[in-house]
Amino acid sequence: MRKKEENLFRRETCGKTEKKRKKFPFNKAFFGGAAGMACCAAALVFAFFFALPKAGFSERKLAGNADYKCIVNLWHVDSFEGGVGSRAEFLLRRAAEFEKTRAGVFVMVTPLTAANAAEKFANGETPDIVSYGYGVEVKNFSPIRTEKKSAYGTLDGEVYAVPWCKGGYVVLSRGELPPDKTLKNAVVSKGPYTQPYAALAESGFVLENAEEYAPLDAYYRFVGGMADILVGTQRDVNRLNAREESAHITPLGGYNDLYQYFSVTAGSSEKKYYAEEFIDYVLSDGVQKKLTALGLFSPYIDLAYDAEGLNVLQREKGAKGISAFLPAAVYREFSENAALAAAGNGDALKKMKNVLV
Repeated sequence: MRKKEENLFRRETCGKTEKKRKKFPFNKAFFGGAAGMACCAAALVFAFFFALPKAGFSERKLAGNADYKCIVNLWHVDSFEGGVGSRAEFLLRRAAEFEKTRAGVFVMVTPLTAANAAEKFANGETPDIVSYGYGVEVKNFSPIRTEKKSAYGTLDGEVYAVPWCKGGYVVLSRGELPPDKTLKNAVVSKGPYTQPYAALAESGFVLENAEEYAPLDAYYRFVGGMADILVGTQRDVNRLNAREESAHITPLGGYNDLYQYFSVTAGSSEKKYYAEEFIDYVLSDGVQKKLTALGLFSPYIDLAYDAEGLNVLQREKGAKGISAFLPAAVYREFSENAALAAAGNGDALKKMKNVLV
């Protein structure tokens, strides 16, 4: 696969005309490279205007309150594109709801990048809860008391990571896919910690002369008519919905690693107790139903979406995956084998399957 880093959002000035993107019709209706900088900026704005002021207020005012019990610190890291909203802001709203039912307990949500979290862990800093995906090596986690379980977050029968929302991989196309599952003139949406090639290979597809782009660039090549097929995620389905566009959608139900996990890293028994209470609250059916505000899916219940494309995607069950605690070296090897497997390499496919849970 040839990897391109082309910027599709650059606008020419000085009198030059911007290139128009071609739109194309679809046969069957179902239903932000630059995005990284936007996400970082959004995280900083969120931290300064939402999380940090709230944390400062609690530390100054609440610790002396007669009802005060503790502050539960939660670090949130996005490892994959979501749907239509901020997962960090979603958790902040859930924290506010939770605090109303637990007098004296406060949950502070801090959005971080994977690099920020790694630096903090390396410096000996530890939160009480981490919300994360792949690319984050969590330190000092402990078993979680919860009825919700995931094979990807379980070690020796104990739950150490529990998913609270998820996405899914899809193939979007102008028309029906070929019966032999060989995809030509395709673009692959690839983030630093996503595995679309594993989803393709485990679902029986093979790529021929595909090109890889950052997620938003891949999407715009597809809607611009420069590719017949997009290997993407639920984020692309949400983007099409926002544009009132439609396409054939084929879920890649064989594999999924687009999970947002909780792990508990609290040092005291009191904070661990309330950390688990907050996790249980987020995993409750009432809160899980609110995930429609994010354009994501629940690992536990089906959500009510008007867009049929999202309903088709969330109905996929039983996908294989990888452990939330896969060592970095093994993860890199898995990623390399997945890319080879998606190109039709049988030996690489066998090696890839050996890592699946």
